[in-house]
Formats: sequence, C-alpha cells, structure tokens
Amino acid sequence: MQATLQQDTFVPSWRRWLSIALPVAAVSTFLLGLLFQNISLMAVGAVALCFLWRGVGAAAAAKVHSLVASRRGTVLPSQVRAEITRRRNPESPDPESESPESPRPESPAEHRARQAKRKQTATSDLVQTMISQGRYALLLRNETASQLADEELAEVLAELDDLMSVVPAGRVLVGEYAERATWGSSPVAADCAGLVHIDGCYLDRFCVTNEQFQHFVDDCGYEQFHLWPEEALPALFEFVDRTGIPAPASWHDGQMPEGSERLPVVGISWYEACAYARWVGKRLPTDAEWTKAGAWPVETSPGRVSQRRYPWGDTFESRRAALWASGGRGPVPVDSFELGASLGSVYQLIGNVWEWTSSSLDATSRDAASSNDGHSMQVLHGGAFNTYFENQATCHFRSGERPLARRNNIGFRLALSFDVIADQELADAESAPEAEE
Repeated sequence: MQATLQQDTFVPSWRRWLSIALPVAAVSTFLLGLLFQNISLMAVGAVALCFLWRGVGAAAAAKVHSLVASRRGTVLPSQVRAEITRRRNPESPDPESESPESPRPESPAEHRARQAKRKQTATSDLVQTMISQGRYALLLRNETASQLADEELAEVLAELDDLMSVVPAGRVLVGEYAERATWGSSPVAADCAGLVHIDGCYLDRFCVTNEQFQHFVDDCGYEQFHLWPEEALPALFEFVDRTGIPAPASWHDGQMPEGSERLPVVGISWYEACAYARWVGKRLPTDAEWTKAGAWPVETSPGRVSQRRYPWGDTFESRRAALWASGGRGPVPVDSFELGASLGSVYQLIGNVWEWTSSSLDATSRDAASSNDGHSMQVLHGGAFNTYFENQATCHFRSGERPLARRNNIGFRLALSFDVIADQELADAESAPEAEE
C-alpha cells in the first residue's frame, strides 16, 4: 500500500515538472536560434511549440467537456446524433428499448418467403416503370409474360386495350385501286394486285407524342445501336436537335418544347421511328394495315369491296380533321378531333401529321417514286395540318418521303402483331390444371 501511494504521488509530480520543462526548453531553443540566427534551432523550437500548443488545446477541450458533463450529465456525440435522428424520425425504433439479445435466425422457409417478397416488389416496380414509359408490349412477350403475377398481367392487358385498337384480319384495297372503288367504278378482279390480305394486328389509337419519345431520348436510345437498322448507323450523327444533342430536330438540349407533351413528335426520320418502335416492342404498320384501320373495308363478294374514303365516311368534313381547311397552322394534341376517329376509335388517321409506315412505294404503282439519291421512298399516309388538297387526306392516298427526311409535319404511330402476345396462351395454360382437377 505504501509503495502504491509513493508511485501515485511521484508520477503526478514528475508529469507536472515535465509539463513545465518542455515548454521552457522549446522556447529556449527557439530564442537561441533567433539570437544566433540559426535556422535549424529556430525550426526545432517552432515545431516543439506547435506540438505543445496542440496538447494544451486538447487538454483545455477535455476540461471544458468534463465541466459540461458534470453539470448536465455525460452525453456522448453518438448519443447526440441518435437523439437528433429520433426526433427527425419519430416512428423509428429506439435502440435502447430493443432487447439486447441477438435476433432469432430465420428458418429456410422464412428466408425463401422474404426473398420472394423482395423479388415480387422489384418486379412490380419494373412493371410500373415499363408501363409509364409506354413499353408494355415488351411485357406481353412469351418470355416475360410468364414471369408476371396475375394482377400485373391484367394491368398490362388493360393498358394495351386502352391505348391500342384491333385491326381485324381481311383484305383491303390500297392505292389507285381503292381510289377507283370509292368512286363507284366496276369491281376489281378477285386476284387484283391492289387487293391485299392482312393478318389481324393492334394499332395505336394515337400518334406517338413528344412525352413518349422523351423517354426514349432519356434512356439514351440514340446510343443503343442494336435498335437501329444497320444502314442508319452512319447517319446517327445527323439525328440531332437545334443544339446538337441526339433528339428530334425541333427540340432543344435533348428536351421537348415546353407545353408540347401531348403533341405528336415530329422532326424524326423513318429510321428514328423504327428505333423507337423496337425500343417499345412494337413496329411500324404496313401500308395495307394503316389503310384498313381507317377505311374499314367490307368484302361483299369476291373482288367487290366496300370501304370508306375517310374514317368517318365518304364525305369530307373539315371539322373532323386537323387540315388546312380546318384553320390549323400547326400540330394539335393527339387526342383532339374525336369526331374524326375511325370505327375502331383510332384518332387522327386523317390530318395533324403525315405518318410513316414500314412499306416502300411499289415500283409497279402509278404513285411510285424515288429520292434524288436513288433510294426508295417510304410510304406516308394521312395528310397533315398544312395539307391543302382534301383528296390528299384520304384513307388510301399515299405519299412518299426519303427515310432520312426529318420534316415538321411527319410523325408516326405503331402496330403490334397478334402472334407476339402471350395472354391467350397463358390463360389456356393456367386453366388446364384447374380443368383436370
């Protein structure tokens, strides 16, 4: 006991003398260097003083902290942060209130259930993202539809029914043959080249909007080379907006004009329309599919086809379409002019903007043409807001344009074949086990 007391009294005394001697030595060294103009001594003394001053500051801070703790009770910084977090999130559990015991390890069944729930949540988020981007068609493919829950598949199918219309299978007159039929000429031959059979498909009720195309631009669609036809790759650097950013021609800094969300996207080439179609899992309609959606033909006998000149009938009415005669001088929202919708509720097949199709002008047709560079021209349908002649705004009138053209009156809508949709196959597969039971 005596040795311990001697040690306890000696150590504080030794430290006290050391705390005095070290500053004196450091100051003396610095002053000697200053007196004899010795830079080395001055440097040693200055460094020693810096270390001593740092120690004095730390000791003072500890003294202040101890005084505060003695008055208010000891509070660690981690406890302060925890208290601030608790105040900001009152619903979060208090760590001190939790049991100190380690959590019970979950069973294999609980682990599988938790993982399945996490996967289901991630899948649900992905489905909602795809729907919001207009890419619901990709979710209806055989390889993806089988991974969806019943509720998710029903939601995707409801989106399909709301945004696309059925174009039934059958034959339709195209081009000049349809022109003669609508004027009451003699019936065409049953094997006429202008009487084209199509398989059933879906067709967008509305043209693709700026808002929808913005998703494609934001997803760097212009950099996803697998979406583009091979012949379009050398021209990708030309598909830019006013500021040189990859986007439709009339955009700025890769952004659509303010307030143009519901307007049809224009200033895009045929290749850009094809790339967007692949991105959303659809395709451009053919010449015959587009014509059939508007004309809605009825074949009363072989070779005798009755079809409409306009989606609403055989008489032109300017109030039903956004044309020059309607007083329009620019594109209008894609869901306007409801009176001009087809029997399948497809809007603006006539007027507002010309629409790209997947067909080229047939070299055997009277309206065939080629561009100055020798490439075939793609078929356009429907007329636009600046179409003056009403005979160019019919269901069967065909115009043409170079695939690279990016005009301010050309847009597009998309089609989807029946055979890529897996809902019927899934429904049959799900009902089979129930029938066996």
